[in-house]
Amino acid sequence: MIDISGSKVAVDVGRSRTGSGLRALAAACAAIVLMGVSVSAALASSPPPPPPAPTGGGGGGGGGGTPPPANTTPSHTTTSPAPDRRAPGRVGHLRTITRVAGRITLLWTNPAASDLAGVVVRRGWAGACPTSHRDGVRVGGAGVRTRQIDTGAVDGQRYCYAIFAFDHSGNYSRSTVAHSVMNPGDRTPPGPVTDFTAVGQNGHVALSWRNPLRAGVAFDAVRRGTGATNCPTGPADGTPIGGQSVRTSQTDTSAKPGVLYCYRVFALDAAGNTSVMNSGADATAPQPVAPVHRQATPPPPPPTTSGGWLSSTLLRIVAAIGLLMLLVMAGATVATRRRTHTSAYVPARQVGPRMAMTGVPPVTLVIPALLVLGSCGAIALVLLNL
Repeated sequence: MIDISGSKVAVDVGRSRTGSGLRALAAACAAIVLMGVSVSAALASSPPPPPPAPTGGGGGGGGGGTPPPANTTPSHTTTSPAPDRRAPGRVGHLRTITRVAGRITLLWTNPAASDLAGVVVRRGWAGACPTSHRDGVRVGGAGVRTRQIDTGAVDGQRYCYAIFAFDHSGNYSRSTVAHSVMNPGDRTPPGPVTDFTAVGQNGHVALSWRNPLRAGVAFDAVRRGTGATNCPTGPADGTPIGGQSVRTSQTDTSAKPGVLYCYRVFALDAAGNTSVMNSGADATAPQPVAPVHRQATPPPPPPTTSGGWLSSTLLRIVAAIGLLMLLVMAGATVATRRRTHTSAYVPARQVGPRMAMTGVPPVTLVIPALLVLGSCGAIALVLLNL
């Protein structure tokens, strides 16, 4: 009984254990089936995965890689980046330099942008500043720089400059503006002319001077005033003498005879600056000049057979001979009168012989006659040549 009953108990227990194991196996199979159904549904709703990348390991057949999760984006799909709409910052510390005539220099600092492509400088009139990179006149190129020289600006004119920075995407920054920029140009006058003289000559006035040593003299302006107190004070005063050129002398042929004039010479440069008038300088001191009366050139004398020097010398010789003959005649007349007077008082007995001895023959009168004729001829020649 016991054995048999014991075997029954063992059989019942084994049957109970076998039933519970079957139920567990059935539950596991159901779970596996449900998991496979869900995976199949997920795979059916997503595109096929890309082939697995080859591995760098050793040989052997390669198995498929792990498929990507259902909620991830496949690796072969990419998105384009958004376009760059952000402009670089403005340039800073803009300043201008106008120390050199004919040049306006602009200096600035560029913005700290990694994609900075260049800088554009635009010029406009004062009061009409450029508001975009297309307004006004472009100055220089479009490269990245921090300095620009404008040589197209006119001295004495006011301008407005605007600077724009841009990147590689074509985005332009806001402008940095320099208002009312003007280059005054050259305002340094040349020095005064020196060693200035004005001399009145035959029918004109000769002027001479020395230009200043400073380079840049474009021309000399010679001006004339009337009177000693009416001297020109600038290149626009008085009467201009000569043209506008660089020179060191000038002749005034329009001066009137007997009129007192005052002359001054001014040196001017290309910018129109006039030489300084220093008191006491030779070039700026009044130079009154009384020009000499203009005389006509006498006509040449008619040609003669003998030179003028020979005629005048011969005339002097003849006059001297005539004067000498007059003196001889006077002396001879006085001596003759004395002899005649002495002969008149001799004794009576000696009158006859002495008169015979002192008688003068007619031939001796030839010499006094020649002397008289020579004297008369000399006097006639002198009177004719007066």
